[in-house]
Amino acid sequence: MNLTTPLNPQGLLVARDAVSLGPDARSLQRSAARGELLRLARGVYTTPDHWAALARREQHILRCRAAAARLGPSLVLAGPSAAAVLGLDLATPWPDSVCALSTPADGTRRRGGMAWWAHPSHDLHVRDLGWARVTDPFRTAAEIAARTPFVAGLICADSALRQLGHRGPGQGGERIQQIARELRIHRGARRVERIAVFADGDSESAGESWTRAVLAHLGAPPPQLQVDIVDGALWLARVDFCWPERRIVLEFDGEKKYRAALRAPGRSVEDVVIEEKKREDRLRAAGWTVVRLVWDDLRAPERLRAVLRRVGLVS
Repeated sequence: MNLTTPLNPQGLLVARDAVSLGPDARSLQRSAARGELLRLARGVYTTPDHWAALARREQHILRCRAAAARLGPSLVLAGPSAAAVLGLDLATPWPDSVCALSTPADGTRRRGGMAWWAHPSHDLHVRDLGWARVTDPFRTAAEIAARTPFVAGLICADSALRQLGHRGPGQGGERIQQIARELRIHRGARRVERIAVFADGDSESAGESWTRAVLAHLGAPPPQLQVDIVDGALWLARVDFCWPERRIVLEFDGEKKYRAALRAPGRSVEDVVIEEKKREDRLRAAGWTVVRLVWDDLRAPERLRAVLRRVGLVS
């Protein structure tokens, strides 16, 4: 098929709209079968080239838009799909199924590329985006916390608090607990409470949230987050985690940090690495101990325990 019908501004080709412009529904289905189109929902397509150019979160958002094009703007996105649309962090890869609310009578189920979460309230703490509705950041964080392990729930909760401007320990977590009570969340309620108490919008990435959870699990004293280190009148660095009384800083080296640093025009990977080395040298010269972590360290907490023991953060 020579696709002459353009994608709409959202990157979709919706059969009911395209038919009036030329191709009929069956020809679109045949194009999808040949790999010329990618079917995202019944009667909703995109092109393989457009799909391949999107990041994983953007691909999931396009799936959400396809579901809304098929089911209508009353669709209420929830869970991972709400997190994607709202810009919240998720611990796991973005799923292939679109998550949305269903009625208790319909139950919680998976069908036709949809993961339906049963709940009687489709209006409580829900935003209207025009093309669909979505559970707001607090409700999204509460429901994900109730349904996932602690670290996964914390990653989403931290990002929700950060997005809403709640910085520092205890800021905004009570709102997550209040919404959990309003939603009458029973299964996972204790985990929601633990996450809400521990959540901190000063965690600036999923890796930092996971690091905080591992530090607490290993018995390290609570660190200060996002601290500016000053030597006299000289600013040295802004660090992820800090124990000022021990003169110890800890940095989580995730991809997000380096991607952000590379956004400036003309900067190379080598430039960023050299700057990080100079920054660390300044801290060490001023008498600070610098500990660096990567994702693999978080997956091996006993190895991390040995590192923290060497610098005196755990016994």
